[in-house]
Parts: sequence; C-alpha cells; structure tokens
Amino acid sequence: MEISNSVSCFDEQMERIKLITGKRTQLELADLLGVKQSSISDAKRRGKIPSGWLVMLMRYKHANPDWVSGPVFVSFPPVEPHYETGDAAAERKADEEALRRLSPRMLAEELLRRIAISQNEAYCSKTDK
Repeated sequence: MEISNSVSCFDEQMERIKLITGKRTQLELADLLGVKQSSISDAKRRGKIPSGWLVMLMRYKHANPDWVSGPVFVSFPPVEPHYETGDAAAERKADEEALRRLSPRMLAEELLRRIAISQNEAYCSKTDK
C-alpha cells in the first residue's frame, strides 16, 4: 500500500520527513530508509510515499504516520524530535557499550542505581553496605 498524493502534497510530506529525520538530501534520506537514492526520486515522480517508509519512521523516529502523510493543511507538528550533538551521541554510545559489557547482576544494580538517582533518592548497593 502506498499513500497517494499530488506533487505539492508529496513535497510537503518530504519536508516533514526531513524535519523528523534531520536529513536534508535524497542521498541522506535513502541511506536512513535503507533504499537507493533512485527510490526517493521514483517516489517523487509518482507523488507517493511508500507505506514502508511511514512504518520505519514510526518505529525508529516515533513519527506519527498521519502527520507525515496528512494533507498540506494539517497544522499540528509531531512530538518535538530530540537531536543529539556529536558529543552527546558519542557519550550515549559509549554508555550503551559499557552497559552491554556488564554481567546481568551488575546491570540490574546499575539500573536500580539510575532509577534511584532519577527519583532523587540515595542508592547503596549491597557491596556498599
């Protein structure tokens, strides 16, 4: 199933996709969507957003497909996307990698510690007592 649109509506929808993804070129979008650049051009020529793209944007960018594929007059934006700086992304990736290396017990303790911190509570592990 594809969402059919006029060319101007398609352009509006592509602008919404670019806003959600932070990508500006067809090549960048194609890379993110896992398709060839020619697929972006083909979709533009047909004036249709493939439904698979909408599903991907919904899953990975938490985009509302109704907002992306809606008519031009739809005025409500999606939830404000969260964009990371290069430093923040590198820090998050390093943190994720460190968590992957923890044993299940240590991971559980780390998660409890983070929950306690997020709730402004002191946390002492069994080994701290």
